[in-house]
Amino acid sequence: MEPPTTPYANALLTDFYQLTMIASYFKIGMHRRRVVFEYFYRDAPFHGLYSVFVGLHALIEYLQNLRFTDEQISYLRAQNVFDDEFLVHLREFRFTGTLESMREGEVLLPGVYGIRVLAALEEAQLIETALLTLVNFPTLIATKASHVKFNAEDKNVMEFGLRRAQGVDGAMTASRAAYIGGTDATSNVAAGFHYGIPVAGTHAHSYVMFFSDEVEAFEHYAYSFPKAALFLVDTYDIYKGLLNAIRVAQAMQQMGQQASGVRIDSGDLTYWSIVAHVMLEHAGLPEMRIVLSNDLNERKIALLHNEIRRSVRDEGYRREISLEVGYDVPQINADEVVERLIFGVGTQLITGGDQSSLGGVYKLVAVENTLGEWEPRIKISAQPEKVTNPGLKKTVRLLRNGFIVADIVALDDEVIEPGRRFVGVNPNNPSQQTTYEHYDAVEALHIPIFVDGKLVYEMPPIKEVRAYAKSRIRTIRLESRRLENPHTLKVSLTEHYWKFKQEIAEQARQAEEMS
Repeated sequence: MEPPTTPYANALLTDFYQLTMIASYFKIGMHRRRVVFEYFYRDAPFHGLYSVFVGLHALIEYLQNLRFTDEQISYLRAQNVFDDEFLVHLREFRFTGTLESMREGEVLLPGVYGIRVLAALEEAQLIETALLTLVNFPTLIATKASHVKFNAEDKNVMEFGLRRAQGVDGAMTASRAAYIGGTDATSNVAAGFHYGIPVAGTHAHSYVMFFSDEVEAFEHYAYSFPKAALFLVDTYDIYKGLLNAIRVAQAMQQMGQQASGVRIDSGDLTYWSIVAHVMLEHAGLPEMRIVLSNDLNERKIALLHNEIRRSVRDEGYRREISLEVGYDVPQINADEVVERLIFGVGTQLITGGDQSSLGGVYKLVAVENTLGEWEPRIKISAQPEKVTNPGLKKTVRLLRNGFIVADIVALDDEVIEPGRRFVGVNPNNPSQQTTYEHYDAVEALHIPIFVDGKLVYEMPPIKEVRAYAKSRIRTIRLESRRLENPHTLKVSLTEHYWKFKQEIAEQARQAEEMS
């Protein structure tokens, strides 16, 4: 069982203005009016085109346990803002609404809602802050992990950012999200225990420094872990460290044991990866792997691969390697070097690196009137990408040969199926239109999670979530995942929905002018 997300994920995990708003709605008798809010983001993180949706498990737990304790109500009373009638009302506060969502691990494109909440106004409003907190950060980290794994060319990636994480909650959330997004193991033992994530690690420089010399340290480590000894070789001198690791690994080999590899945490990782590969091959240790770390991210990993492939083609570079190892090195196979690598990624993954947050938002799209009819709501902006998609609608995904063609926002009663030709409108630039006809599958993206306050969805184990994420990420074409100038992943509005949106926007403008 996964642990509680955080002891702070309770009714007070909200912005103060959420409470003042619902107190006002309560005062004027509007608090039980039904509304619809949607969660989405506008710009994909890390200069990419997509995100990996994560955080649903935490949101489910939060909503199941949402209530105000006596102690919390006493705290609110002490703020001298809320009247007693409202505070008494909060004692019975529960989430009784309906929530539909993408599955955890799904590919979420910009402008497409990942979560829709249909609930009483006070419920939908109160949960906004917690929902954004519980979804934005893990979605960011899972997306980062997917970029790292892709640029590692699907080789093993270990996440070990625990000591650099934004607090304990951040560390646990990020370790789980990174595993769903593609990492293979974590150094975070607590995350391994609670979530069932494989744990991995080597030893620190301090382990080597404790002993009188490096060989003694490696020998003791090999004695302690005869099936999993991996030696950190850059404490003093990388070349000598490699020689010492090989010496111990060969001794293990003679006893029928197998060292798992060496780790390099500093220096020119391209050069030393090639040197380590050459030395391990020469020593008859083809099974030993090379673990690289040192502030890695997806771009550094991609560059590392490229530099290895380019370097081994250069005759002068090969002569330099020969001088380093003390014997003539034959032609080096770049692919064999690259395939030997494992990556340890810490700070740049656990924190999001150059992007510390995801700009997910939660916007009102419809209000039920006194006749029980849904009235669309729209946020208008001078920036087209900030104009929300109003009203009740549906989003479907078009695929061809298993790859995403586009996500389509349509009116609920529109029929979109293979063989049906239609025109899609770019929501940020209406002059750009695309005719969709060459697609062979249509997928609904959302499923019910809560219906009238009752949980109707069973959250799968994390390994199933990870496998699902892997399968969904693979629906993105390679050209749409590259680091520079990735090919477009389209999101389009149908012509009917585009016209509907324009009508709602015009009505909102007229109403504002008349007020």
